Amino acid sequence: MRYWPIAICVLAGGAAGAGGPPGGHLHGAGTLGIAVEGPRLTIELRGPAANFIGFEARPATPDQTARLAQALDVLRAGNVLFLTPPGADCRLLSAAASPPVYGDEGRAATHADLAASWEFRCSNASALLWVEAQVFAKFPGTEQLATSVATPAGRKSVVLTPGTPRVLLPRPSPARD
Repeated sequence: MRYWPIAICVLAGGAAGAGGPPGGHLHGAGTLGIAVEGPRLTIELRGPAANFIGFEARPATPDQTARLAQALDVLRAGNVLFLTPPGADCRLLSAAASPPVYGDEGRAATHADLAASWEFRCSNASALLWVEAQVFAKFPGTEQLATSVATPAGRKSVVLTPGTPRVLLPRPSPARD
């Protein structure tokens, strides 16, 4: 079943639009998509660049350029941004984070987003009961994440905050006799 990455996009897009401004761009808010398929855990994060680096316009100073580079380095280290139960033994396989795309004029020039994605392999996926986002500790400009989860056992949407950074993953229903 290769539909989980597509499910993340659909679910995260729906969560972003719920309760947010048109276009889904709200400083302090972002979207997080989590999908589990077999041993694979896929996570996608998107939010205004201001959440991650404190500004959205094209970097204009060496300090801003350094802050952007540092944020991208942290985003590419998914193993420090997301915790899983130790028994699940999840290992980072790949991470991707790209600098924001800046427009030349108007709104697009001042309202840039950052996006990142990670893929983990969990050698004991049955022990993968939760995912905890350390995004709030690493990027204090992020105040909430509209989170969508898709697993073989079901789907759910929750809002994570610095006080509640952990999402419990849907579990299969117990078999009835």
